[in-house]
Amino acid sequence: SLLQKPPLATKLLAELPDDARVVAGRFPFPSWTPSSTLGQGLEQVWAYDMKDVRREAQDSAQEGQS
Repeated sequence: SLLQKPPLATKLLAELPDDARVVAGRFPFPSWTPSSTLGQGLEQVWAYDMKDVRREAQDSAQEGQS
């Protein structure tokens, strides 16, 4: 059987430092809110600051516990 790889978003969240920025073209990370975007359509890019992504993930996890 093939080993299951974690989704890229999970891997980046686990391994990147807080001061990292992820820039995606064509395909945004659907569960993350971008810190900024540029362009439109096929030319659009999304930038995600990991400290903001982590804060949002922690906030949503805390909401789920209450």
